[in-house]
Amino acid sequence: MIETEMNDLKILYDAGVAIASTLSLKDVIWTLYKESSRFLDTSNFAIALYDDQTDTLSFGLLLVQGKRVTPFAVKVSAGQKLAVQILKTRAPSLIPDLSQTATQVEVAQLQPHTPIRSLLGVPIFSPTLTEQGAQGVLLLWHEQAAVFTEHHLWLASSISKQAAIAIRNARLYEASQRRAKETTALNEVARALSETLQLDEVLTRIMQHVNNLLNVAAGSLLLTDPTDGDLVFQISLGDKADEVRPFRVPKGQGVAGEVASTGKPLIIADTSKDKRHFKGLDQQVSFQTRNILCVPLILHEQIIGVLEVMNKRVGNFNKNDLTLLQDIAYYAAIAIENARLHESVLAERDRVIEAEEQARKELARDLHDGPTQLVAGIMMSLDFCHKAWDRDRSLIPRELDAMQDLASRATHQMRTMLFELRPLVLETSGLEPAVKVFLERRQKDVQAITKLTMQVNTHNPTGELSRQDIKVERSIFAIVQETVNNALKHARAKNITVTFQEDHQALLTTIVDDGKGFDVQKTLSGYDQRGSLGMINLKERTEVIGGTLTMESQVGQGTRITVWVPKAQEERMKRRMVTGPLTMPNTSTLTLPNTSTLRLPNQ
Repeated sequence: MIETEMNDLKILYDAGVAIASTLSLKDVIWTLYKESSRFLDTSNFAIALYDDQTDTLSFGLLLVQGKRVTPFAVKVSAGQKLAVQILKTRAPSLIPDLSQTATQVEVAQLQPHTPIRSLLGVPIFSPTLTEQGAQGVLLLWHEQAAVFTEHHLWLASSISKQAAIAIRNARLYEASQRRAKETTALNEVARALSETLQLDEVLTRIMQHVNNLLNVAAGSLLLTDPTDGDLVFQISLGDKADEVRPFRVPKGQGVAGEVASTGKPLIIADTSKDKRHFKGLDQQVSFQTRNILCVPLILHEQIIGVLEVMNKRVGNFNKNDLTLLQDIAYYAAIAIENARLHESVLAERDRVIEAEEQARKELARDLHDGPTQLVAGIMMSLDFCHKAWDRDRSLIPRELDAMQDLASRATHQMRTMLFELRPLVLETSGLEPAVKVFLERRQKDVQAITKLTMQVNTHNPTGELSRQDIKVERSIFAIVQETVNNALKHARAKNITVTFQEDHQALLTTIVDDGKGFDVQKTLSGYDQRGSLGMINLKERTEVIGGTLTMESQVGQGTRITVWVPKAQEERMKRRMVTGPLTMPNTSTLTLPNTSTLRLPNQ
């Protein structure tokens, strides 16, 4: 008896050493089978391992009457048969005659014409791994009853405990190796995406790397439209990519819409059973979506789009796939933003060149219509005086008075131009004094035709506007300057009022005129065909300081332009990240963010 026990212990020790001698999961499983064969009948043998990511129990090594058979897997959460119960309870099972019980076992399907009688099953579990459940299940069965004994159960349980540690170690090693490969691959993704600033090329490279790393049948990248929150298709991958036409996913709808709204990734294992699935990409191409993995593209805490993949070629999407796609999405969001910024810089360069050209034309026109004409008048008067000196000197004094008036007007106009080009008072004294000087000079130009006024409503005890960031003051001054000048040229207004309203959070600037007004939507609809850049300038000056621009106007009812700018630099920078295209609603009411203490003047 003692000799038998010693022999068993030696066999188990040797088996434990053999099983623990490798970090390959396949080798561990095969060694477990071979070592079990030394003291157990393994003609009918199964090792099933549990995957917590997919919640499946996979029968990877199966022998029926000594022959390998095709592996299969069962869903643990939906399973009620013996192997699943052993896994869940971590309790071994010895059934002398299965025909005398109601117990069902998963491997019964492997030999339907030869009923199983004896069955032995043990969990692959070690009590030392208290933080983990069972790694899997070891099963043995026989066509005759009462083949396995309590001693066989003890041997199988003992070797399974040793195998549990070896399997855990092999899985950790493989996970570390896989993660190392993924890290190398992600570094390659980051490098490849940083090599180009062309948005189309960036999108193409993103999808190429997604396809290489995840091995999926299809996928798409969608970006958020800041105007309405819808997702707009950008690019797809897969054999059917050429069939895809541009489409939109309405805000919040389907898997992609939900991910974009919540910022939380989703794995849909079976789309036929999930009501959230919205047919976006698969509506365009001739294939049926089976499963989906979708993650958000997040940049500066803002969701700029989603990246989704469909129909994994091997198995189902798991947590590793989710982590990998999230990592790709991180680099993709940065690359997309860099490409957008690059395109924005190029567009800004073109706009600056165009704006400089327009400014030169306007300066030339203003000089021609103003000081140049006055100087020409002075030259004509000088010529007249030269001739009158010989003919009738009594005419000279009156002509000198006229020349003095022309010179005074020319000097005023030139100083006004210099002031508008660079208002030094803005830098030395602030926004309020600069606008006051500007309005006074323009008032002198228009005489009594139009009345220019300024109103200030501030929380400061002094009654004066507090100083803002110099960039904010410059932009608001430029907006006031351009808006007032436009109103003087085109609106035929009797009154133009500039109002500043300030509280602790924000500064609100309003320019109101009672002129002829215009149809805002009609003007905007063909604005890209117009030569003037006025509205674009107003929009861009507002965006660059993180403000909100609103324009209201109706034919015959004047125009109201408002610029709301938060005081906090952090808030301005945050708003700059999400500023959308120019939208100027033609409505009679105006709603601005965070202006509970600010009120607009009556028109």
